[in-house]
Amino acid sequence: MTAATKGPGALGCVVARHGQGRSAKGSPHLFKATASETSGRFDFMTGAFAPLTGPPLHLHREQHDTFYILDGLLTLQVGDEVFDVGPGDFISIPPGVAHTFDNLHNGNAHVTAINLMTPGGLFEMFDAMAGAGPGREQRDAAWRVAEAYGTAIVGPPLRVRLGLE
Repeated sequence: MTAATKGPGALGCVVARHGQGRSAKGSPHLFKATASETSGRFDFMTGAFAPLTGPPLHLHREQHDTFYILDGLLTLQVGDEVFDVGPGDFISIPPGVAHTFDNLHNGNAHVTAINLMTPGGLFEMFDAMAGAGPGREQRDAAWRVAEAYGTAIVGPPLRVRLGLE
Protein backbone atom coordinates (compact mmCIF):
# COMPACT_ATOMS: atom_id res chain seq x y z
CA MET A 1 0.00 0.00 0.00
CA THR A 2 1.32 3.44 -0.83
CA ALA A 3 1.92 5.56 2.21
CA ALA A 4 0.67 8.77 0.64
CA THR A 5 1.07 11.71 2.95
CA LYS A 6 -0.73 14.93 2.05
CA GLY A 7 -1.28 18.14 3.97
CA PRO A 8 0.58 21.14 5.34
CA GLY A 9 3.04 19.10 7.44
CA ALA A 10 4.00 16.82 4.57
CA LEU A 11 3.89 19.46 1.79
CA GLY A 12 1.84 17.08 -0.38
CA CYS A 13 4.61 14.46 -0.54
CA VAL A 14 4.04 10.88 -1.65
CA VAL A 15 6.14 8.32 0.21
CA ALA A 16 6.28 4.65 -0.78
CA ARG A 17 8.85 2.66 1.15
CA HIS A 18 10.69 -0.44 -0.05
CA GLY A 19 8.11 -3.07 -1.02
CA GLN A 20 5.22 -0.60 -0.83
CA GLY A 21 3.06 0.59 -3.70
CA ARG A 22 -0.09 -0.31 -5.58
CA SER A 23 -0.52 -3.02 -8.18
CA ALA A 24 -3.06 -2.56 -10.94
CA LYS A 25 -4.95 -5.70 -11.91
CA GLY A 26 -3.12 -7.59 -14.65
CA SER A 27 -0.04 -5.35 -14.57
CA PRO A 28 3.57 -6.38 -13.84
CA HIS A 29 4.13 -2.92 -12.34
CA LEU A 30 4.31 -1.83 -8.72
CA PHE A 31 3.11 1.77 -8.77
CA LYS A 32 5.04 3.89 -6.29
CA ALA A 33 3.01 6.97 -7.26
CA THR A 34 -0.09 7.27 -9.43
CA ALA A 35 -1.77 10.13 -11.24
CA SER A 36 -4.34 10.32 -8.44
CA GLU A 37 -1.49 11.05 -5.98
CA THR A 38 0.46 13.46 -8.23
CA SER A 39 -2.35 15.71 -9.47
CA GLY A 40 -2.19 13.84 -12.79
CA ARG A 41 1.43 14.81 -13.47
CA PHE A 42 2.94 11.32 -13.60
CA ASP A 43 2.87 7.62 -12.71
CA PHE A 44 6.10 6.21 -11.28
CA MET A 45 6.44 2.45 -11.13
CA THR A 46 8.82 -0.45 -11.05
CA GLY A 47 8.24 -3.36 -13.37
CA ALA A 48 9.27 -7.00 -13.16
CA PHE A 49 8.71 -8.36 -16.68
CA ALA A 50 8.50 -12.14 -16.98
CA PRO A 51 9.76 -13.85 -20.16
CA LEU A 52 7.55 -13.41 -23.23
CA THR A 53 4.97 -11.13 -21.60
CA GLY A 54 5.24 -7.73 -23.29
CA PRO A 55 2.26 -5.68 -24.47
CA PRO A 56 1.05 -5.33 -28.07
CA LEU A 57 2.56 -2.60 -30.23
CA HIS A 58 0.89 0.59 -29.04
CA LEU A 59 1.21 4.34 -28.81
CA HIS A 60 0.22 6.87 -26.20
CA ARG A 61 -1.43 9.96 -27.67
CA GLU A 62 -0.31 12.32 -24.86
CA GLN A 63 2.16 10.43 -22.66
CA HIS A 64 5.91 10.08 -22.69
CA ASP A 65 6.74 6.45 -21.80
CA THR A 66 10.14 6.37 -20.10
CA PHE A 67 12.17 3.34 -18.96
CA TYR A 68 15.36 2.95 -16.93
CA ILE A 69 16.61 -0.65 -16.86
CA LEU A 70 17.78 -1.98 -13.51
CA ASP A 71 18.43 -5.65 -14.28
CA GLY A 72 18.29 -7.89 -17.35
CA LEU A 73 17.96 -7.19 -21.05
CA LEU A 74 14.72 -5.71 -22.39
CA THR A 75 14.02 -5.87 -26.13
CA LEU A 76 12.15 -2.87 -27.51
CA GLN A 77 10.47 -2.06 -30.78
CA VAL A 78 10.20 1.66 -31.44
CA GLY A 79 8.62 2.34 -34.81
CA ASP A 80 10.15 -0.36 -37.03
CA GLU A 81 13.47 -0.55 -35.14
CA VAL A 82 14.12 -3.43 -32.71
CA PHE A 83 16.97 -3.20 -30.18
CA ASP A 84 17.99 -4.25 -26.67
CA VAL A 85 18.51 -2.10 -23.58
CA GLY A 86 20.23 -3.30 -20.43
CA PRO A 87 21.18 -2.21 -16.92
CA GLY A 88 21.79 1.54 -16.73
CA ASP A 89 20.15 2.21 -20.12
CA PHE A 90 17.45 4.86 -20.42
CA ILE A 91 14.86 5.42 -23.13
CA SER A 92 12.00 7.92 -23.35
CA ILE A 93 9.44 7.38 -26.08
CA PRO A 94 7.49 10.52 -27.03
CA PRO A 95 3.73 10.64 -27.52
CA GLY A 96 2.47 9.29 -30.84
CA VAL A 97 5.39 6.87 -31.40
CA ALA A 98 4.44 3.19 -31.69
CA HIS A 99 6.40 0.95 -29.32
CA THR A 100 6.42 -2.31 -27.43
CA PHE A 101 8.84 -4.31 -25.32
CA ASP A 102 9.43 -7.88 -24.19
CA ASN A 103 11.75 -10.01 -22.11
CA LEU A 104 13.32 -12.24 -24.79
CA HIS A 105 16.93 -12.89 -23.67
CA ASN A 106 16.99 -13.66 -19.94
CA GLY A 107 16.04 -17.33 -19.69
CA ASN A 108 13.53 -17.65 -16.86
CA ALA A 109 14.65 -14.42 -15.15
CA HIS A 110 12.58 -11.25 -15.01
CA VAL A 111 13.74 -7.89 -16.36
CA THR A 112 13.39 -5.14 -13.78
CA ALA A 113 12.93 -1.53 -14.78
CA ILE A 114 11.67 1.81 -13.62
CA ASN A 115 8.86 3.17 -15.77
CA LEU A 116 7.72 6.80 -15.68
CA MET A 117 4.60 7.94 -17.53
CA THR A 118 4.05 11.67 -18.00
CA PRO A 119 1.32 12.73 -17.64
CA GLY A 120 -0.04 9.95 -15.44
CA GLY A 121 -3.07 7.74 -15.92
CA LEU A 122 -1.61 4.29 -16.61
CA PHE A 123 -2.73 2.81 -13.28
CA GLU A 124 -6.33 3.78 -13.94
CA MET A 125 -6.13 2.39 -17.50
CA PHE A 126 -4.72 -0.96 -16.32
CA ASP A 127 -7.38 -1.23 -13.64
CA ALA A 128 -10.17 -0.52 -16.16
CA MET A 129 -8.71 -2.96 -18.74
CA ALA A 130 -8.49 -5.79 -16.20
CA GLY A 131 -12.26 -5.96 -15.98
CA ALA A 132 -12.43 -7.15 -19.60
CA GLY A 133 -11.07 -10.66 -18.84
CA PRO A 134 -9.49 -13.20 -21.26
CA GLY A 135 -10.51 -14.13 -24.80
CA ARG A 136 -10.80 -12.26 -28.10
CA GLU A 137 -14.07 -10.47 -27.31
CA GLN A 138 -12.68 -9.35 -23.97
CA ARG A 139 -9.36 -8.36 -25.59
CA ASP A 140 -11.25 -6.13 -28.00
CA ALA A 141 -13.12 -4.61 -25.04
CA ALA A 142 -9.79 -3.99 -23.26
CA TRP A 143 -8.45 -2.27 -26.38
CA ARG A 144 -11.49 0.02 -26.43
CA VAL A 145 -10.76 0.89 -22.80
CA ALA A 146 -7.12 1.63 -23.71
CA GLU A 147 -8.33 3.92 -26.50
CA ALA A 148 -10.54 5.78 -24.02
CA TYR A 149 -7.37 6.44 -21.98
CA GLY A 150 -5.42 7.72 -24.99
CA THR A 151 -3.57 4.50 -25.89
CA ALA A 152 -4.00 2.96 -29.34
CA ILE A 153 -3.12 -0.68 -30.04
CA VAL A 154 -1.49 -0.69 -33.50
CA GLY A 155 0.10 -4.14 -33.84
CA PRO A 156 1.02 -7.45 -32.22
CA PRO A 157 3.36 -8.04 -29.29
CA LEU A 158 7.04 -8.15 -30.22
CA ARG A 159 7.31 -11.90 -29.55
CA VAL A 160 4.57 -12.47 -32.14
CA ARG A 161 6.24 -10.17 -34.68
CA LEU A 162 9.50 -12.10 -34.22
CA GLY A 163 7.76 -15.50 -34.50
CA LEU A 164 8.50 -16.59 -30.92
CA GLU A 165 4.88 -17.31 -30.06
